[in-house]
Amino acid sequence: MDWIKKHKDKILGLIVSLVFIGLILWNLDFNQLLETFKVFDYRVLLLFIPLYVLGLYIRGFRWKYLLCDESKISVKEAFLSFTAGNTLNSYLPARAGDFWRAYHVGNKLKESRMKLLGSIILERIIDGISVLLILFFAVLTYFKHQWVLNITYVSAALFFGSLAFFFFIFKFNKIDWFFNKLSKLPLLSKFEPQFLNIACLLNKFMQGFEALNNPKCFTYAFIASCVAWGIECIMTYLLIIGFGQHYGISVAFFVISFIALSTIIPSSSVFVGPYQYAYILALGIYHIEKANALGIAFIHQITIMVIITVISIIYFTASDTKLDEIKAEIEEKEYAGNT
Repeated sequence: MDWIKKHKDKILGLIVSLVFIGLILWNLDFNQLLETFKVFDYRVLLLFIPLYVLGLYIRGFRWKYLLCDESKISVKEAFLSFTAGNTLNSYLPARAGDFWRAYHVGNKLKESRMKLLGSIILERIIDGISVLLILFFAVLTYFKHQWVLNITYVSAALFFGSLAFFFFIFKFNKIDWFFNKLSKLPLLSKFEPQFLNIACLLNKFMQGFEALNNPKCFTYAFIASCVAWGIECIMTYLLIIGFGQHYGISVAFFVISFIALSTIIPSSSVFVGPYQYAYILALGIYHIEKANALGIAFIHQITIMVIITVISIIYFTASDTKLDEIKAEIEEKEYAGNT
């Protein structure tokens, strides 16, 4: 039981991946899948790769501005640590890379780790809103299915709701007041030291949302997010064309929206299962066969994984970061301990 409790995230991810893999393999034409790889124009990757790296760099720029002007982090460091964190997110469960990024950069630059974690949560919310805008444009340009509109509604509620929730807490910060009142209750008074510690950590966490109070920083970060996701759409469109599938740009809008949303679903390493099935759903809107969609998904994902893994290895090597150190930082239970 202890082993199951310790590895529950991995077990859940494995189960989810197996379910999606079963859906993918059901009635899959393997011969058609092999033919898909043969028709691909691999020269497209000469444009795909630099565009993807540019998108990663812009995301580094975004994170710096989410931390506002007083941040010690450079765009280069933000770009490299963001990429390394995303690599770890891909290989490890429970968004471990996000916690590693907050801990690693906070420790390296003497920044509050809880503040950095808060900024990463805000970054994810902005990502979600950017993806939602892309999905909205996709629906406007090519709406054929009610279930796509339903996904749009749910995504809007999730991401705008999250932004409104954190904005409310940030603007009307009642954290100290709430835990002070809680500690005065007769049955809970003995927990006052713990309540004070929790309140302190939450206040540091909310510092990561400072961009909500800085129109310049938030605007720059949001524009950078939209540009980065726009680049993703262009890359995906080029990739689909490379397979001889000539459709309007809306096909890339649907693909990017669906695969971005699929990464929210718990799964095993490199999002095996949900990622590929999201591709199949998106291209299925255009009546592209499952085998063809799966072939495109494989090339897309493998190329991205190679890019971010290579960049991460270079970063870890240049900064003399050992695997044991990465593991220790991920497993660190007191990652929020220092300011």
